[in-house]
Amino acid sequence: MASKSDALMAPILEGALILAAGVIGLAAGGPLLFSSLGPTVFEQVEFPERKSANVYNILVGHGLALGAGFVSLYVTGASAAPEVVASGHVTWPRVWASVLAVALTALATLVLKATQPAALSTTLLVSTGAFDTAWKAMMIVLGVVAVTAIGQPARYLRLHQKEKSKQSEAHPPEREAA
Repeated sequence: MASKSDALMAPILEGALILAAGVIGLAAGGPLLFSSLGPTVFEQVEFPERKSANVYNILVGHGLALGAGFVSLYVTGASAAPEVVASGHVTWPRVWASVLAVALTALATLVLKATQPAALSTTLLVSTGAFDTAWKAMMIVLGVVAVTAIGQPARYLRLHQKEKSKQSEAHPPEREAA
């Protein structure tokens, strides 16, 4: 069960990070709110001790995911296929592009020790056609960099909170004898 501090702090920090991405998106005139930001922010705030919440894993993981997504589009020719969500249906080229993108992302992040679960969401954004242009890819880069940079103080705050909580659980205050 979450402590009162967790129940209050985590949603506020997660919401603030998504708000920051949205404000930057409004200023940049681009779609900085996309599905892979949610799990990235969640990990930074709720599981700050995980390796996948580190700056390296977030930035390299999402970068590799973008690359894998675009390579998969090229190899499968899926760029010519309709975008999955907008068209309301899936085509075989998009299916194969997604399979290849996920496999390449998983391989590359494992080899470079940059695992980041949300990176698989990023690569699917590209392979399914939702973010398959250079402009939209730059929006992903900007969004990921923004929440990573802005999220680091939140991550460190949460790490401190969790450490403090562990210490208090390990050494509860002694009760005075009545």
